[in-house]
Amino acid sequence: MTGLVVALLAAVVYTVGLTVEQRALHGSESISVNRPLHLARVLLGNPRWVLGCVFAALGSVGLIVSLGLAPVSVVQPAFAAGVACGLLVMTLVLGERITRGEYVALGLMPVALGLLGLSTADGGETGTTADTPLLVGVSVATVVACVAVVAFVGGRGRYVSAAAMGAAAGLAQGSAGLQGKGLGGLLSDHGLWNAVLPALLSPFPYLYALGWAVGIVLFQTSLQRSRASITAPVSNVVGNVFMVVAGTLLFGESLPDDPVLLALRVGGFALTLVVVVLVRGNAASAEADTSRKRAASLPRG
Repeated sequence: MTGLVVALLAAVVYTVGLTVEQRALHGSESISVNRPLHLARVLLGNPRWVLGCVFAALGSVGLIVSLGLAPVSVVQPAFAAGVACGLLVMTLVLGERITRGEYVALGLMPVALGLLGLSTADGGETGTTADTPLLVGVSVATVVACVAVVAFVGGRGRYVSAAAMGAAAGLAQGSAGLQGKGLGGLLSDHGLWNAVLPALLSPFPYLYALGWAVGIVLFQTSLQRSRASITAPVSNVVGNVFMVVAGTLLFGESLPDDPVLLALRVGGFALTLVVVVLVRGNAASAEADTSRKRAASLPRG
């Protein structure tokens, strides 16, 4: 249960970061993955975006800690559910409208978290080590595939929607999450200070940086095209599915043996995926609405 609580607290901090990033981006110049230097200048030259990024990074550190305390099939869905729920709450607080489906998603999130929490009644087994070469191969292949597909589609002159780019960002960030799971395992096995050297000698922090960098470029581009309550759930749920499936297999974690607890775990995980179905139908209109707001707010030259 400790891992679940830490994951939820990390989600709160991460949500604050995303909200600050979103509001900073909606008042900035347009960015594109096809202009990486311009993208870096716009992002790093925006103090509000940098502040939001710091909060998001702190939330990610909390997620790494929680992954060393509980199974990935509990922590990752809880984190994703917390972020999605938090973003919808922030949307309401900021006075923006959300759809009926998003209200339903908001109501489903506490249920999903409750099911996940109940499924840990038997303690469960938390995997802390994985087959490193296999983990590296899966992670690198995923990141390369995300970049290649987006570049190929965009290079042929086709428009890549915010939701599609958010999904690609989710896969890249999911690969980073696998490295976070590895780092969390080192923290759990060795303690904070004793884990520093093994972590630096492992591929985890470097592959984490690679997946995070690719994911954030794709995600920030999608975030500017639509509001966070549309793009973030798509990104989080896609990354959620990838990380839970790959992480459970790579780290040798077993699901609950008790049929009731297994049903609770699967049910809680499934409910976090429902968010995509509920918000995807409104993605196009939200993206168009965001574009109109940005066009009206940017200075005319």
